[in-house]
Amino acid sequence: MKKNIFLIVFAIGFMGFYANAQEQNHEAHHKAEFKKEVFTVYGNCGMCERTIEGSLKNVDGVVLADWDEETDQMTVSFNPEVITLDAIKQKIADVGYDSDTHRAKDEVYNNLPGCCQYERPKN
Repeated sequence: MKKNIFLIVFAIGFMGFYANAQEQNHEAHHKAEFKKEVFTVYGNCGMCERTIEGSLKNVDGVVLADWDEETDQMTVSFNPEVITLDAIKQKIADVGYDSDTHRAKDEVYNNLPGCCQYERPKN
């Protein structure tokens, strides 16, 4: 009987500790400072938009990726403790799109569909 009471008290204590740890982790996540940046990414069409935005889908630390076809402006919100703006721009370049600071490899750009081959800025 004493053993059962001890196990029950131990289990209740452990659950309280676990719940407190989860709450602190949740609060830390919400306190994370997210940074918003806007920069140029060259492209032409809706397919470009899906590919550019898709390059950041499921990327740890990125919470928003929105490219505007009319203005070529990319808006990203991200946690700079998890990912850098440089890494974000590189992920976009890796799928074939130049930004204001990163250039896609020629072979990747050349493999884009014809409608997505925008006029590349001169370096």
